[in-house]
Amino acid sequence: MKRNFKDDFSLMAMLLIPIGVAINIVGFQLTNVLRLPIFLDTIGTILVGVIAGPWVALLAGLITNLINAIFNPTYLPYALTSMAIGVGAGLLSKYGFFKSVPKTIISGIIITLIAVVVSAPITVLVFGGATGNTSSLITATFLASGQQLWTAVFSSSFIVEIADKVVSVLIVFFIVKGMSDRYLSKLKYGHLYMKRRSRQ
Repeated sequence: MKRNFKDDFSLMAMLLIPIGVAINIVGFQLTNVLRLPIFLDTIGTILVGVIAGPWVALLAGLITNLINAIFNPTYLPYALTSMAIGVGAGLLSKYGFFKSVPKTIISGIIITLIAVVVSAPITVLVFGGATGNTSSLITATFLASGQQLWTAVFSSSFIVEIADKVVSVLIVFFIVKGMSDRYLSKLKYGHLYMKRRSRQ
């Protein structure tokens, strides 16, 4: 186990972390500028998880939220969510969940559930149910309709997260599909997505 953990952090995997973090931050800034109702701030973390494994993705997720928290401290507690998403993406990749579009969509739903289970309690316990983003408006609507706080937060989180995560995993699927076998062969799970392998 310890050896596997250390083996995950090869030079190529370490070089992939800043690329993943940069993709996350660009996605995050893009949605802010365009006022999109999704986040797109975990694309890089998921990408790292898919081809480099869960522990490398965990680190990419943590670094992303530490950087985003400089501009918006709200993101600091949600580092736990990003880390969980990274581990989830890595484990799903290990079992072949990113090999086809249908499986990728299923992985997006599973990652959505991971994100909701981790982030909704943070939203309620740390921020009282509202953080000022799109999901807070949906939460307010549910509360106005008579739902309890926890139910409203879980419901609104799921609605926002499922759109975000399904879009994110599909983007990752097509990024990986476009990668060369030579590059993929140097990463932990890269061999799963090599074109020569898929033709065999």
